[in-house]
Amino acid sequence: MVFDPTAFDNMKVIVEGAVYDRDLDGDILVTNRKDLVNLADLSREFIMEMELKHAHARKKIYAGITLISKLENLSAELLPQSDHKFATGSILTVMVAVQDKLDEIQTQHLMNVLTHIWGETRLIEKTESETKNNQEKQVLYTTECTISFGRLIKEEQIDDLVEIVDYVIETLEQLEPIFK
Repeated sequence: MVFDPTAFDNMKVIVEGAVYDRDLDGDILVTNRKDLVNLADLSREFIMEMELKHAHARKKIYAGITLISKLENLSAELLPQSDHKFATGSILTVMVAVQDKLDEIQTQHLMNVLTHIWGETRLIEKTESETKNNQEKQVLYTTECTISFGRLIKEEQIDDLVEIVDYVIETLEQLEPIFK
């Protein structure tokens, strides 16, 4: 029997390699890596988070790339003879977060940078959260934007994943002066 990696596996390897290459180059620092399998719905999720290695912003700015493959996508790939209404591929999202509650002007600057880099057609969703540490009587605010592509990323687009890493780093570099 021959092992044939899935499209998700191949895309995950490309993203992981591209991110770690930029870490080794000294551009970024990988701050988190998750490779999850949800046995309840048989989905997979791969997340890599990073920040600029030599960040000078007062507020922590970080980003992440997430790949998700659902059971429908895997079954369409592994059972091609079946009549599937689902396609092969993975869902790709990019997350950019600032550890602070942003005012209206900062939010507008953030959204302008994201729209400029990622394009007008991308869905950009902004959420704010607060975490309370009762022992230290401290509240930590985070503003997070998720950039969605509105379609599956297919294995034929695997070379684009390296460029996605470049765009993530460019995003972090352009946001840093805003939050100095």
